[in-house]
Amino acid sequence: MEPKRVEITFGKDGSVRVEAFGFVGKSCEEATAFLDKLFGNDSNKVHKESYYIEEKENLVDGLPSGYCG
Repeated sequence: MEPKRVEITFGKDGSVRVEAFGFVGKSCEEATAFLDKLFGNDSNKVHKESYYIEEKENLVDGLPSGYCG
């Protein structure tokens, strides 16, 4: 799976395009929600195929795995 990242593109006409990469399920909307507050909700939002994939939780010995810090 590719690393998670968000690209923001500003058009010369003042338009703003936000695209999320590497996210599965609704996690992309959670990661970009603050941008909707900054730039306004996008009425032309398009979901990629990965949006419809159910996110799996990685558990090791019953505890979430894959976190660092």
